[in-house]
Formats: sequence, C-alpha cells, structure tokens
Amino acid sequence: MTNTDSQSPEYGKCEQMLDYIKRNPQQIVDVEEAQVQVIIFRLADSWFGIYGSAAKEVLTVEKITSVPGSPDFIVGIINVRGDIESIIDLNCLLRLPAEQHRQKWRVIIAQSGGVRSGIRVAAIEDVIDIPVGEIRATISTLGDNIKNFAVGETLYQDKVVTLLDVGKIYAMIAVD
Repeated sequence: MTNTDSQSPEYGKCEQMLDYIKRNPQQIVDVEEAQVQVIIFRLADSWFGIYGSAAKEVLTVEKITSVPGSPDFIVGIINVRGDIESIIDLNCLLRLPAEQHRQKWRVIIAQSGGVRSGIRVAAIEDVIDIPVGEIRATISTLGDNIKNFAVGETLYQDKVVTLLDVGKIYAMIAVD
C-alpha cells in the first residue's frame, strides 16, 4: 500500500473529501448563494409558489362569507382575530378550472404594496428555501393568464412550480 491509497491510514480526511467531491460533483452546493423562502401550493392540477416574504400567515378556513356584488375572483371574506380579510380565488383570476368545494380551505394571508388579502389555495405542499440560482425564467409557452403574474419557475420534487408575484396579483385587483 502506498501513502496515496485511499484505504491507507496515512491517507488524510482532506484527500478523502476531495476524492468524494470528484466522484459526486452534482452534490456540491454553494453555501454562499442567497436563498429565498417559497410557499408551494396547488391549484387545480398545477403547482405554484409565492415568496414567503409576502406571506403573513397560513390558515385553515372552514367558512368564507360571500359578499354580494364583489368581483368573481373575490370569493368572500373571513374574520381573522377581529380583522376582516378578503379572499381571492386564484383559480378564477388565473383562469384555471374551479376547485371542488372543500370542507376546509387553506388560505395564505399575504401583503404587498400596502394591500393585504387572503389567497385561497387547494393545498399547501411545502415551505422551502430555494437558492436564487435555481429560479429561472418562465417558459415561453406559459399562457398569458398566468405569465402576467409569474416571476419565474423552479423545480420541486420533479414538478415545475410557477412562482407568482403577490404584488402583481394585488395590482391587477386594484385596477378592476
């Protein structure tokens, strides 16, 4: 056995780590890269996400009170510890198929540009930190109904997740 043999007791830990990195280059992670928190959720059969910095809390809601005369994308209001919050139906706003009625909805209370509202989603899948470098531009074939609100895409468990900009959503609502 020589001193460079990886089985040799003289073969140092640094050399072993370098050998491992050379054999597994895809596992190298840049620990200095900035990360963003993303809340991943489902609407219809699609996966979406919003930046965690826009979210204030996530609730499970059983009853949403409808408001007559409100736009189609406002499904109603809820009472959150004495504050009345409007609830946006992203399926309607993004022109996705309507969700079946559920006993309990998940609602993300989000804020952007001085506007605060709830966003109704089918299910919250995860809250994760994503390296900024893993967010890429949306595909060119993404429909305008979603592209207008998208800021990028990322992969999560082999699924494409379209990242939505809460500020763009709220800006569109303020115009209507």
